[in-house]
Amino acid sequence: MRTPRAPSSLLIRLLIAYLLPTLALFALFGWLAHRAAERSLEESLGARLVGVAQVTASQLRPEAVLFLSPGDDDSRTAKRLRHKLEQVRQRTRVARIFLLDRNLRSRSDTDPAVKIGDRHYHAEADRTELRRLFRWGEGVSSVLFSGSRGQLYKTGYAPVLDGQRAVAAVGVDGSAEYFSVLARLRRALLLGGAGIALLVMLASVLVARRITRPLRALAREAARIGAGDLERPVEAQSRDEVGLLARTMNEMRQGLHERDTQMQMMLSGIAHEVRNPLGGIELFSGLLREELEESGDKEKLEHVVRIERELGHLKKVVADFLDYARRSKPTLARVNLAELIADLAELLSKDAAEREVELVAERSGPVWARCDTDQVRRVLLNLTRNALQATDPGGRVTLSCEGDAHDARCAVRDTGRGLEPEALEQIFKPFYTTREKGTGLGLAFVKKIVDEHGGTLEVESAPGEGTLFRVTLPAADDEG
Repeated sequence: MRTPRAPSSLLIRLLIAYLLPTLALFALFGWLAHRAAERSLEESLGARLVGVAQVTASQLRPEAVLFLSPGDDDSRTAKRLRHKLEQVRQRTRVARIFLLDRNLRSRSDTDPAVKIGDRHYHAEADRTELRRLFRWGEGVSSVLFSGSRGQLYKTGYAPVLDGQRAVAAVGVDGSAEYFSVLARLRRALLLGGAGIALLVMLASVLVARRITRPLRALAREAARIGAGDLERPVEAQSRDEVGLLARTMNEMRQGLHERDTQMQMMLSGIAHEVRNPLGGIELFSGLLREELEESGDKEKLEHVVRIERELGHLKKVVADFLDYARRSKPTLARVNLAELIADLAELLSKDAAEREVELVAERSGPVWARCDTDQVRRVLLNLTRNALQATDPGGRVTLSCEGDAHDARCAVRDTGRGLEPEALEQIFKPFYTTREKGTGLGLAFVKKIVDEHGGTLEVESAPGEGTLFRVTLPAADDEG
């Protein structure tokens, strides 16, 4: 990883902007600009540290972390883990990287004075954030804190996941040098005299915008990366600290993109390797079933039927893995969603009848969306089948659509059992499922398709009150 060139010009701009005005009114307007910059810098620094922690956590094996115990500091595993953390620390130029278990005990640390099993008292102050990390498996950052020499620091945390469970947390301490500089400048400005109010106000507003505009742009880039868009690079517009942050974020994006690509290849490869022998098993089980039907051995025939049923489930699992692994870009066209839901209602009418569920498509006129017909059809097909499976006999599943000049919306509503609040927060995550036999990729795949169309997927549900899924897509004008 190439180390970016050291920044300098942002500090010079801050010194010029905040030290030249010496009048009393500058204290007010300068303080307001300072606070805006401080908040933006803190958010950006927290996002960067969490990103470094997430990349570090992705490189750790949970079994190696859990294997360590007090007294293992000189073991090969402990040394290798500490060396890996130190390499990441040097590449990313952070102050410290450490590893904690769920009891906030050290498992590894780039600080050689910290031993395995030591209590991490600094993490105690972040207990609320860490509780959210271990519960939901999401990255968090701490508030600013002062080090032993009075320098400001901030910590970003990311979970080390064992399946869906967070078994440890990676912490990354980063120096908040920006805030120390801004604090000294603020104290100097407060001593300034009164006068030239208009000049002071104008300088403060211009400097605040100059500082916060690129930082807000980086915040938008971070949100884009967090949403899964890893292909478009983050462009550095300057050679100062903001440019350094942009280049570091771009290196993080490249690492995440490479890991995501490798995971797609792995999923696709596994699915293909499983699919080939499945075809042979299905062929021979069919021949065996025909022979048993002719011989009239009903007991053995039941076993074959069960085998074929499980084969069908396994084929669906393989298909789900392949669908999720593929990243085909949508081919946009002008699509009438009203016709699409009517076709789906007709297609699934037999399934609804078998489950004794009423399936209705409500439409009052054409609703035009700009989307990929096949992909959106798969979205609505998946949601409707889920609704049918969640609805008891005698219930009702309703498909509807509406639109305006900006958005085209489809809704799938059922009168089924509904979802618990905990499930609502997890259902779009890959491999999460509430069914006994399910891959947990269906809704994750649905959300991926909707996101790639620039749309939104919302869900409303409560136990015993049914569930509503709402898909919002960009509308298409009359000409398409």
